[in-house]
Amino acid sequence: MTAVMYESAAPLPVAAWAHDAETASRVDLGLRRFLASDAVTVDLYDDLETVLGENAARLSPEDSLVISDRLKDVAPVLKEVVERLLKPYPPEMDAVMDRSSEFPGPDDAHGHLVRFASSILSVLDLMGELAELREDDPS
Repeated sequence: MTAVMYESAAPLPVAAWAHDAETASRVDLGLRRFLASDAVTVDLYDDLETVLGENAARLSPEDSLVISDRLKDVAPVLKEVVERLLKPYPPEMDAVMDRSSEFPGPDDAHGHLVRFASSILSVLDLMGELAELREDDPS
């Protein structure tokens, strides 16, 4: 057994804590962006780019259904994130939820997907920098 004498012990490091508004704001933004990363992923942006991007082509009903199903999976998570992060709650999120519960026929699958993706994009625009992907995002 070894005894440590107070005189020979190394001093404990003292953490430097910042109590200024700028640091609090940066921490708040980081935490909010981390929460948003549950819904805002690379895959979501890839799907939006496929549907709404510059080089977007009209998708087949089958491809439209696949992407629409993925967006339907994201919608409830996005709603939960938006409820926590955006005050007041934006009515644009209601449009996303309404479109997520629609089941269009094959003839309207692509049009529905474009409207659905556009409504999600409008919510992401309202989220601003919270909806930006982090460069180290592993998804």
